[in-house]
Amino acid sequence: MSAASKAGLIAELRARIAEVEAVGPRLDGQDAMSGVVTFGAPEIDAALPGGGLKRGALHEVVAVDYRDMGAALGFAAALAARCMETVDAPVLWCEGGRAPFDVGALYGPGLAAFGLDPKGLILVAPPREVDLLWTMEEALRLGAFAAVIGEIDGRASRLDLTATRRLQLAAEEKGMPAFLLTGHASAGASAAVTRWRVAAASSSPTVEIKGLAEMIGRPRWHVRLERCRGGAQGGMVDREWLVEWDARTRALRDASLADASRTASALRFRRAG
Repeated sequence: MSAASKAGLIAELRARIAEVEAVGPRLDGQDAMSGVVTFGAPEIDAALPGGGLKRGALHEVVAVDYRDMGAALGFAAALAARCMETVDAPVLWCEGGRAPFDVGALYGPGLAAFGLDPKGLILVAPPREVDLLWTMEEALRLGAFAAVIGEIDGRASRLDLTATRRLQLAAEEKGMPAFLLTGHASAGASAAVTRWRVAAASSSPTVEIKGLAEMIGRPRWHVRLERCRGGAQGGMVDREWLVEWDARTRALRDASLADASRTASALRFRRAG
């Protein structure tokens, strides 16, 4: 990307978020004041230093394999929605068009049904990996987003400790979360504060909406926290949860506990009947 092209891109980004930049992102809620993004699931938040994902930090999301790319993207979208719950600002999402991200562009109506308002997303598609990393870094330094997300192959030659360190420093500077989707290959040596490995899971049992129809169940994922700087055992952890996304409340929860509660309720109903 030429210097003129870079200048044009950053000028366009500044123009699109001029109103937000003028007043700055508004933080709402206890988790914003504490500098973390909570999952909404106490069991997961309790496993993280500070009770949630650190805001001014880089976090990595990895699919278990290529069949789980959709699951990893869904989990990242859920995290973006959580960020927008407490920060009145848009999310910048840098899309990667090549493998393993050649699974189609983000779809507005689908995002809306998922609980993520597409009007709050700014999408960019940098032509090269180096341009994507540059865009993420510059966006983080603007300090005008609820979060910055980037899709880049973990095997990319430019995605190394130096590149991730630059993103981490930029995130720290403005106290803004950055999420790096690295396909189904982790970034290896990385400055990311946390690393989450995601696999698809069967959705929750179908639910009845206002007694009218049976709808598809809530999306679920198996997520494993592989790394957490500041956590136990020198940051290397191996905690795993089955999580469920509630689009209505825009919160994640431990699905194993939800299933146990649902089973107990069914047993009580049968006994009462």
